[in-house]
Amino acid sequence: MPSEEKPTHASGELAPEKGRASNSMLHSVGIVSLMTLISRVTGLAVQMTISALLGATKMGDAFQVAYRLPNMLRRFTAEGTMTAAFLPTLTEVEAKEGERGAITFVSDFIGSLAWVLGVICLLGILLMAPIIGLQMLGKVAPGQPISEQLRLLGAILTGTGAFPPDVALAESLARIMFPYMVLVSLTACMAGVLNLRNRFALAASMSTFGNLVFVGASWACFRLGPKVWHQPERAAFVFATAFLLAGIVQFAVLVPSFKRLGFHLGFRLRWKNANVRLALKRMGPGLLAGGIHPINVLVSTSLASQLGYGAQTVLNNSNMLGELVLGLFAMSFATVSLPAMSRQAAQGDLDGVRSNLGTALRGTAFLAIPAAVGLAILAYPISAFLFQRARFTPEAAHWLASTLPYQAFGILFIATVRISNQALNALKDYRSPAQAAVIQFTCNIGFSLLLMKSLDTRGMALANGLAAMVGLLFLEWRLRHRLGHLPYRRVFTGWCLFGLGALALGIVAYWGGRFTDVFTYHGFRGTALRLFPLMALAGLSYFAVVKLLRVNEAEELMGLIRRKLRPRI
Repeated sequence: MPSEEKPTHASGELAPEKGRASNSMLHSVGIVSLMTLISRVTGLAVQMTISALLGATKMGDAFQVAYRLPNMLRRFTAEGTMTAAFLPTLTEVEAKEGERGAITFVSDFIGSLAWVLGVICLLGILLMAPIIGLQMLGKVAPGQPISEQLRLLGAILTGTGAFPPDVALAESLARIMFPYMVLVSLTACMAGVLNLRNRFALAASMSTFGNLVFVGASWACFRLGPKVWHQPERAAFVFATAFLLAGIVQFAVLVPSFKRLGFHLGFRLRWKNANVRLALKRMGPGLLAGGIHPINVLVSTSLASQLGYGAQTVLNNSNMLGELVLGLFAMSFATVSLPAMSRQAAQGDLDGVRSNLGTALRGTAFLAIPAAVGLAILAYPISAFLFQRARFTPEAAHWLASTLPYQAFGILFIATVRISNQALNALKDYRSPAQAAVIQFTCNIGFSLLLMKSLDTRGMALANGLAAMVGLLFLEWRLRHRLGHLPYRRVFTGWCLFGLGALALGIVAYWGGRFTDVFTYHGFRGTALRLFPLMALAGLSYFAVVKLLRVNEAEELMGLIRRKLRPRI
């Protein structure tokens, strides 16, 4: 067996030449993380607005189901599959045919993708009744066996019955929001081009524009239009329309920067372009791999329709808080590392791929592990502070808080799966992520059925993490086959050191929470005055421990902060 790369000390510090590459990646990740942080904060504002007006109720569940469908397909076609297949192909085309060939390829690919997505969107709108019916199967005939629910669903679809009001509402809302998937996927394609040109900031801020438009448009309708505060069904239609408007604005904002790079949009179907066919072919196996986590969430929430009203809203909010951590760290490293690993793989530089993979895995875990621990321990004050108002009752906040620790369990595994998928995609291995996705999907169903009866939504959240852990084992086996050896020692050493720091964070969070009585809700302001200083203190305890342990990522982060704060003469 080939020997592993040797770090210079136990903390996993890189050799000087690798340290420079790591600094460059961390700098880019810092930019993406900052933009993503702003995006996630505004996303929280969106979810807080929705939860306040709709709550963990029938109407709330109906909206969350409809809202989830275009977002799930966005993860397929935008964040997951499209960028993973598009960027390596664009790198190859640019290396072989130069800038002019790359410009032609981008235009032809966007046009072809628009046609493919348009067909998918049309089919989705036409087939929305069975799609929503399966997602809300437990609401078609509450309390009945699944076999009876399926029989009644069949009768409704053949015209001999009708959906209950909340299921019918979800169907109407989903038809309004579904075209968002096309808009955001084309936006992601343009963002991928900006990322390849190291223009990470604007691309990472697209969700911020969308979230601000959503909140602003909703507020304007509620303020200037008919009063809907006591009419949750009408409020749901306002939210659906604002969601579609947000997609239009995201697309429009990115177009000028995309064109300034010399590229242009094309909306013609270009099947004759061999590079377009190659990129779309590569998207095929990745359709499942790139969006396995949202698929698992979709399965969980579909099964959760058997658990009663509010379960789907609670699961969606729990998943959103998990995605806050994943989006800040895992997606930031995945966004930055894919173009770099794609270039190195195209040049045959496997050592460079291994180095970037190790940096991405450690960098993700450096912040994901303490964030997961903090989310689990401070689950109730976080849930109450963010959501406990109006129709989102104290009981719903406690329900969400009981689910969050199980959601936090899977954060590290899901993050590592995403980075591992990016490495395999950079190596042009699209089958292995798809095979891992099938394994995860199967395990998630099994774990969900096993755990949901005894743990309700907690079991649904835990099943996602367990399935990701199984899929990760398969992916690492495939990566070892492709790369010869992996930086296991460097990554696992980092995980252990980060775990020690997270232990200190957890102790401070728990005992500090008891001392400040943060585990009792004191209203929005009172909870904030207790929660935020405690989070800051816990975070400082984590960074103090990892700095004492001479963890390389902590030293690099402190160096980056010192350089940014250094006065310029």
